[in-house]
Amino acid sequence: MLIQPIIRSCLAGAVAAISLSACDLPSEPISMHVEKPDSIHFGTSVQAMESSLNGMCTSLEIRQIEPPLIADVETQSQIDCQGFPYFGKPRLAEFIFVNDALMLTWILVEADEIPALESAFTTTFGEPTFSKDTILAYAHNFAGVRNDTPEALYYSETAAPYVIDRVNRLPDRD
Repeated sequence: MLIQPIIRSCLAGAVAAISLSACDLPSEPISMHVEKPDSIHFGTSVQAMESSLNGMCTSLEIRQIEPPLIADVETQSQIDCQGFPYFGKPRLAEFIFVNDALMLTWILVEADEIPALESAFTTTFGEPTFSKDTILAYAHNFAGVRNDTPEALYYSETAAPYVIDRVNRLPDRD
């Protein structure tokens, strides 16, 4: 009878749908937007950021940077988050803390994605404030795209003078 194979097929489909919904798969595609991700809270502590990242990383490592790479700070630490959802894919995101306050976030991308990332930043934030050989900086939005190490940068207002000072030392883009 034709009805039994149809019912069997429908039941198999229902079981598969229920089984797949129980998996830890993203329910929505990862956004291609380049605004600062909502999970980034500048000024927050390492412990609070670790909690904020819960469930977003396939692996998470916290490490102390000894000695600190930034001058005149007491402590520098970093959270490395593998699997951070950004620009359409899971990425490595590096959250940099100075004196237990989040100051910078680098999100690594593939080198061949840089033109699309730069275009998305310019569409979102307007023309870059600084167009340097290795970085486009959008100072009014505390963001940038680096191409020597392919990554997106988001930084706090507190870190802005340090970031812009470093950007100003770079050669201009041709």
